[in-house]
Amino acid sequence: MGKLKRHNIFPFSFEHNLGAYLNRFIPRQKDTGNADYIPYGKDNKLPQEILELIGNNGTAMRAMRMRSKYIYADGFSANFDLPANKKQSVNQLLSEVTPTVAMMQGFCLQVLRNGAGEVAEVHYLPLEWVRKHPDGGFSVNKTLGTNKESKDWERHPVFLGRDVTPEQLVKMKQEYGNKSEIAYFYQKDAISFDYAVPDWFASEFDIRTGTELMLLDNEMVTNGFMPSAIITFPGNIDDTTEDENGLTAADYRDNVLKSFTGNSRSTETGKSGRMRIVVFDVGSKEEAPIIDTVAIEKIISGSIEKRDDIDRRICRLFGVRPILLGFEEASILGNQQALANASMQLAMDVVGEQQLICEGFKDVFGIEFNISRFTPLNYIPDKILEDLTQSERREMVGYSPIVEPVNPSQDGSTD
Repeated sequence: MGKLKRHNIFPFSFEHNLGAYLNRFIPRQKDTGNADYIPYGKDNKLPQEILELIGNNGTAMRAMRMRSKYIYADGFSANFDLPANKKQSVNQLLSEVTPTVAMMQGFCLQVLRNGAGEVAEVHYLPLEWVRKHPDGGFSVNKTLGTNKESKDWERHPVFLGRDVTPEQLVKMKQEYGNKSEIAYFYQKDAISFDYAVPDWFASEFDIRTGTELMLLDNEMVTNGFMPSAIITFPGNIDDTTEDENGLTAADYRDNVLKSFTGNSRSTETGKSGRMRIVVFDVGSKEEAPIIDTVAIEKIISGSIEKRDDIDRRICRLFGVRPILLGFEEASILGNQQALANASMQLAMDVVGEQQLICEGFKDVFGIEFNISRFTPLNYIPDKILEDLTQSERREMVGYSPIVEPVNPSQDGSTD
């Protein structure tokens, strides 16, 4: 196969790198022609896309984990030692559920019964593996999002509830075999119709923008903060005649330019040829390269300002005040109170997710659950603290009162 020629009818070429993120509303799809599942999003990979979206953005990751931390708080306030399965308590199961709820506003549990039809074990099931089956029940594919993705879907029944009749068990086994039941919990509404769709996803482009700004900064550093430039080489350079190394004159020129911008590095030292002098030999002055640069100062300052603005927006998408992730210094006068208020607001904001989890666990385990509330220490001005006794200050932070030793000379005892 011959070497690809670079010249065409134009003396220049265009680079196309346009995002195709249009029509992001999650449509309701029923008659899809697929026998295994109702698509989750337009291409059936919305959960995998969400995982990638958050995993590529550090601020989104931290905000999601912060929300998960507040949802979990200190775990269940009662029944926390109840076994969920052979290896986990319900509190340990809760710790797996909360990150998914913080990210997706929904979660799935896998339920196994014993021979008597009683719930014997409950396991966490990644929501991104689960799809609804067009004829009822759920389809599960554990290879979704992996590098060995297959089309092997397993059909599972919907969780029938704590108490089932022998007739229900017989019917379920006839239709599904010995497959475990799946309990899928989310708040169904006009948007989250077939599946859980998180509120923050309506502003997914803020997260994508933050990621692109991060990449832009990385590219500027990689290129040694060189300004974007247009280089014109008068005359035609030989891009067909190869030497003993299989390279043309055009290849050598391009390699020099790649090294000069930091896009080509030594395999031994890891260093590029940037911050050095690049030399081109030309036959005459008229053949010298023409360089037109684009001012980089505004790009750098604009990137700094925009990254801070976008990162704050991403925090708010997850209901997390930016101050909780360190975007304002708590040492600044008055910010201690702002930090306490932001923490308290987030603790109240996650109550809906906590209730969703408690209701789901009640359906599966058959008992009431309540998750503790994250209650950080409120900021109290020094002047107010000065008016409190030592015992009152200790009580505020949950410490037991100090027991004063009894003076034998004052207790009325006699030798």
